[in-house]
Amino acid sequence: MRLKLFPKFLIVMSLAALVPLALLGYRLIDIGQLGVKTAILELHLGMADNVASAYRANIDKIHSKVVFLRDTIGRMDWDARQAVLTSFVDSSPEILEVSLVSGQGAEVMKVFSPSRGKDSPLGNYSGDPGFRSALDSKVRHISISSSTAEMVFFYPLGNAAAMRLTADISAFSATAGVKTIGDTGYALVVGPGGRPLALPPGLAEEEAAGIPAWPIVAAALAAPAAGSMEYADLAGREQIGAYAPIPDIGAAAVVKQSREEAYMSAIFMKDQAVYAILFFAVLVIIAAYLLSRQLSRPIIDVTRVAEHVASGDFTHTVQVDTGDELKDLGETFNKMIRQLKTYSDMQVDRIIREQKNTEAVLFSTEDAIAMADHDGKIQLVNRKARSVLGLPAGELVGMKFLDSIPDEKVRGVVGEVMSSEEPGFFRELDLSSATARTVYRCTATPIRDPKKKADLGLLVALHDITLDKELARLKDEFLHSITHDLRNPMGAVKGFVEFMLKEIPGPITDGQRKMLISIDRASFRLLGMINNILDAAKMEAGKMEISLAPVNMGEAARRVVELMESLGQRKRIKFAVDAPPDLVVSADPGLMERMFTNLVGNAIKFTPEDGTITLRVSSAGGMVTGEVEDTGDGIPQEYLGRIFEKFEQVKGQKAGGTGLGLTICKNVAASHLGKIWAESESGKGARFIFSFPADLRKDESGAVKPGGA
Repeated sequence: MRLKLFPKFLIVMSLAALVPLALLGYRLIDIGQLGVKTAILELHLGMADNVASAYRANIDKIHSKVVFLRDTIGRMDWDARQAVLTSFVDSSPEILEVSLVSGQGAEVMKVFSPSRGKDSPLGNYSGDPGFRSALDSKVRHISISSSTAEMVFFYPLGNAAAMRLTADISAFSATAGVKTIGDTGYALVVGPGGRPLALPPGLAEEEAAGIPAWPIVAAALAAPAAGSMEYADLAGREQIGAYAPIPDIGAAAVVKQSREEAYMSAIFMKDQAVYAILFFAVLVIIAAYLLSRQLSRPIIDVTRVAEHVASGDFTHTVQVDTGDELKDLGETFNKMIRQLKTYSDMQVDRIIREQKNTEAVLFSTEDAIAMADHDGKIQLVNRKARSVLGLPAGELVGMKFLDSIPDEKVRGVVGEVMSSEEPGFFRELDLSSATARTVYRCTATPIRDPKKKADLGLLVALHDITLDKELARLKDEFLHSITHDLRNPMGAVKGFVEFMLKEIPGPITDGQRKMLISIDRASFRLLGMINNILDAAKMEAGKMEISLAPVNMGEAARRVVELMESLGQRKRIKFAVDAPPDLVVSADPGLMERMFTNLVGNAIKFTPEDGTITLRVSSAGGMVTGEVEDTGDGIPQEYLGRIFEKFEQVKGQKAGGTGLGLTICKNVAASHLGKIWAESESGKGARFIFSFPADLRKDESGAVKPGGA
């Protein structure tokens, strides 16, 4: 599809501005969103770290008190220890109870916080893993109670004893900052197994029950350091969160918020940026439209005026008021129009005079002449061309030449000649009627400007060759008659010569034998010429009978080489056969050998001393191909299509024979539904190639058909 100039300008300018704008906008939006998201995740990460730090600070605070307490009670009696422990519990609201445990795990002293409400009996912790770990490692052990929200400490004492403390985890939440964030976010602390240890106030029970199954909870408990992630909750809602581990108690602080709420500012920023980009894109398109219109309008005006000038109208001029190079172009174009008008006025008389002289010459010739430009439009036709081609009456200049020819057969021949680029190409056009025979030779010749060396179009000529055809027919009839009458006498001469060579009538001398051998060779050669003429006539008339039989093409080529190798010995010609041993086709054995014989004989004639003649046979795609290649001087390009015509020989080359050998090869190939052609480059020898279907057969009427037909 042809795109006009204005849309091209508009598209190019719009793309030149919009593509960078879109890429830059996309990149800036991406960077902005990334910055906002990073800031939000860092905020959540900081909040989670603060909660975890508060828990760790509370644990460290308890640890400091316990270490002081442990060092203090080690030097006291029983009553003093009881008083110190009671004072410790009363001054530490987060401590629920503290007890001394013997090396066997039995509690020997216990003090309760008033918040407990009532005392509990002394217990035995010999099987408690925390107790055993503290005694064995001599290091404190902290764990979370599996049934209550309590933190249990075991501190080793001297003499294989330990101190056990229970702390209220909920007391940590007040200082840890466990709170809500926006409408959907909040901080929490989870212990081993994902059990919530601290939750924000007002959290729904259903949501709290699902906390252990959150992906971020599992990640937080397994992580060695703080981190963040995006995930989907049990309802499929997208969430973002951060976490910080509390390794002392195997817990973690978690902060979570819905992704939509957390990134609301980023989404708003993206929407606003998109609106801004769209606004600027509209401005860019409007600017591109106005600029494209300003650039294309003068060029369109120049094109419009140029069309008038091309038709011979010099009254129009270009008006360009842009004040830039386009205005200079318009003024230069107007100057050119004025010069063309002056030149046209000066040349019109001479052109008219020359046109009349040309028309007088063309219309007086007996050949049909027509001239067409590069677009196939008629520029000139003479009277004979109108008659022969059946062109309509009236003005034809500017009309499509081929479309003006009504007869499909004539149009096909003329079209083939006009489209061919082969030098000397022609086609014969038979326009015979019931009462008269008329044949034309149709050619097309490029018309060149002798000064500018440029092609102006094609000159189509139809030359009447009816008389030539009739003379050729009479010549053929004469030759056929003479050769037919000569064949029997020549056969008799050859027979008597052979009779005498065998000395049946009587002995002969050596001199007589040499003369008889010369007569025998000459009669054999003359008889071959006579047979060629008669066979060519039979083939042209379609009277040559074809007998199809299996033919081994490789063996046929080798037999011909064996028979004709002696003819090449005088020039020391080497022969080569390249053929598969089992290539069998359906063909006439005699005609195939004659094809090879004629081609090899022709090659021997033009191959120089110490040359090479190569025969090739191959098969592909259901077609068999034969080749005979020599190393002679080659064939001029203008003769490649003519050497298969009767009596046609290359001028300037040493010739012999009747010039019918290749004509017979052409007819043999045609009788096998194939074709033959020649390929050659000057000085590089010639190659003759023939090809025909490998599976020929005869139908009920005896006509040769391809095997699949």
